[in-house]
Amino acid sequence: MVTLYQQILGTRFGLLDAGVQRFHLLQGVHRLKGCCSIRGADSWAGHVICTLLGLPHANPAAAMQFELNASEHAEVWIRHFPHRTMRSVLRAHAGGLLIERIGPARLLFSLSSRDGQLSMRLRAIRIFGLPWPKCWFPEIWAVERGNEDRFQFDVGARFRRSGLIVAYSGHLELPPAVANS
Repeated sequence: MVTLYQQILGTRFGLLDAGVQRFHLLQGVHRLKGCCSIRGADSWAGHVICTLLGLPHANPAAAMQFELNASEHAEVWIRHFPHRTMRSVLRAHAGGLLIERIGPARLLFSLSSRDGQLSMRLRAIRIFGLPWPKCWFPEIWAVERGNEDRFQFDVGARFRRSGLIVAYSGHLELPPAVANS
């Protein structure tokens, strides 16, 4: 079975770090443990967005649990941070793009690989089904890397004028027996 990220990336999937490939080859239900460092919102608007989307609070050393339910058609990611749970659903979108649904938001990303890392670039936003103007887009970064045992991530969002919404970086421990094909 071809996974969601293999469908979107095609031959570029093979250029990713071993840990990134292992993570995105997981199928079915998995529960992973890890830890991360979280920086919280700088503004009132950032706090409102965090609450609306279930984004985590600031914590310099947060234990986290990650639930993955992956099929070839969609992936459900549930991130359990201290005092917050963030759920998103990911699907392939036309033109080799990824769409992520988080609460009332639909985020459309292009994916790229460079030096073994996977990066996401925001292309469009819809809130409650309505298009969000590009001039109001937050800066979003999502970079994944890893080795045989760990999947590492650096994720965040900020508004140019009002500052940080959230940023978190850390790792998940990968299960010991995952095929590499």
